[in-house]
Amino acid sequence: MQPNYYLDIRILDSADDGELTLTHLRNQIYSIVHGVFRKMPEKFALALETSPRQQRKMQVKEAKYNYPITQNYDVLRIFATEQNDLDQLIESIKGHWKIRDYAVLNHPIAVPMAKVTGWRSYFRFRIPTLKSERNVAEKAESRRARRLKEAKQLPYFKVISQSTEQNFTVTIQMVNATEHIQGKPDGYGLARKSQPFTLPVFEA
Repeated sequence: MQPNYYLDIRILDSADDGELTLTHLRNQIYSIVHGVFRKMPEKFALALETSPRQQRKMQVKEAKYNYPITQNYDVLRIFATEQNDLDQLIESIKGHWKIRDYAVLNHPIAVPMAKVTGWRSYFRFRIPTLKSERNVAEKAESRRARRLKEAKQLPYFKVISQSTEQNFTVTIQMVNATEHIQGKPDGYGLARKSQPFTLPVFEA
């Protein structure tokens, strides 16, 4: 796909209780968006951004506690080749009460190529299972432990499997690039290792 147009969904976090943290709301809103991704495969690519409001909140926390705060992403930036696809996405999700109460939907607009400062790929960060490498258990355990440690520093979504109805985690790895590469997104809106693609980086 060619990322010609984009839509920002800004998540409105609240500190009221555990059910309204930014991470929790991001998971819930992504689940709603992911449902449309499944119905319209390979139409949308996902990027994560931090709004100026969230950046200010992080700066306040860093000054208060005197240690770096892990980047917290409150914007789901969704790219598509055609504006009409993003219009359909909005029509599909705007009536959901979680979208109405805890998100701000911007209108789809063309990517401002003059403001693009770089390119970035978003991959699913996979953690190997011990079962998959049973013959080299010690080596597998070491690699798995290292990947689990890395994953703790990365953003993630909690997703419910359509086939088993079990919860699982989709951890996101971001890789900066120097040029635009075209490819087809997977069912999560992410790039595949076998077919990477890049999305433009810019300030909205």
